[in-house]
Amino acid sequence: MNVNNNQFNTTFSGVQKEAQNIMTKDEIMNILVPKAYNILGQRAEREVPENGKFRRIFVAFDVPDTQNEALISIENDANEPNDMRRLIIGVHRLNSDRITSNYIFKGTKKEILEYLKNPEIKSEFTKTVYSLSKSVDEYYSSL
Repeated sequence: MNVNNNQFNTTFSGVQKEAQNIMTKDEIMNILVPKAYNILGQRAEREVPENGKFRRIFVAFDVPDTQNEALISIENDANEPNDMRRLIIGVHRLNSDRITSNYIFKGTKKEILEYLKNPEIKSEFTKTVYSLSKSVDEYYSSL
């Protein structure tokens, strides 16, 4: 998982190549998704203010069995940037700047942090990543 920050690396692969040959993509995602949410939650506690604008934070990881990378980010809400935040999931082809994304939650910093701690959302997140990844693959296969 890669993380772009002066202090933290928020991008990670998470699993060694040998393990990828043994594990299914769902098993790999069951490892990566909780890590991504934990890291993003920790960063949000430190880097997202209760009020005011801030720089977008994100965590990224490779989608298993694809050439794609998933990102989960928190950024200012476009309509209410002073106190509302948005949680967004995106997928892009590695080495490409074209991203397909879904907005999944809007709330205060506290609400975002509580949402990230809810274990039930992790399966929904995984479904969204797979769906977005499929959309990215379809786009590139049609070129």
